[in-house]
Amino acid sequence: MGKAVSVLRSGGKERKTRRLFRRTVSQLERITNFSKTEIKQWHKLFLKDCPNGQLTEEHFVSFYVGSFQSGDSSRKAELATQIFRTFDRDGSGTIDFREFMCGMNVLMRGSISERLKWAFYMYDRDGSGSISTNELLDVLKLMYEIRYPEYGLEELEKTEPQLQMLAERIFQELDDDGNGVLQLKEFVEGIRMKPYLLSMDVEGGRLLIFE
Repeated sequence: MGKAVSVLRSGGKERKTRRLFRRTVSQLERITNFSKTEIKQWHKLFLKDCPNGQLTEEHFVSFYVGSFQSGDSSRKAELATQIFRTFDRDGSGTIDFREFMCGMNVLMRGSISERLKWAFYMYDRDGSGSISTNELLDVLKLMYEIRYPEYGLEELEKTEPQLQMLAERIFQELDDDGNGVLQLKEFVEGIRMKPYLLSMDVEGGRLLIFE
């Protein structure tokens, strides 16, 4: 009798898990730009690496670094750590599947506005809704590295002077009230109105930070 009850409980738990998963897939299909098939494929990969349904920072960094063959490993690890913290919305130290898909949606399928907001919040450490010129430079470096993951640390160092000039130029054009910081609204709406601000001249042509 006890064995039969155990089997019934196990079956009930599995049905509940399947219902929760279907609900999660349905929610993600509504709030992201991934299809149901893509979400299920991502889920299989996610569970393969994280059988317990939780992705740790160490695991995330290892996955991110291994995804790009070129580039400086230590810098990629640093970048991956920063990205992990934006994915970990509840600050639990781990990422569940829903958090993972919402984060990947912004990076892979998000609009320019969504990605700009994401990059802005990453460097708005105190949550004040504003960033300085130096913080903006950090945002541009991040956007550059995500846009051109094949470039290494040496290439980033070469382009840093251009990124610095770009940050100063953006401030000149977008800091309407002249208070020395950019508000989120100033930054996102300003770039949307003047997308050319996210291009820079380098040897051999022009690079678009986002497109």
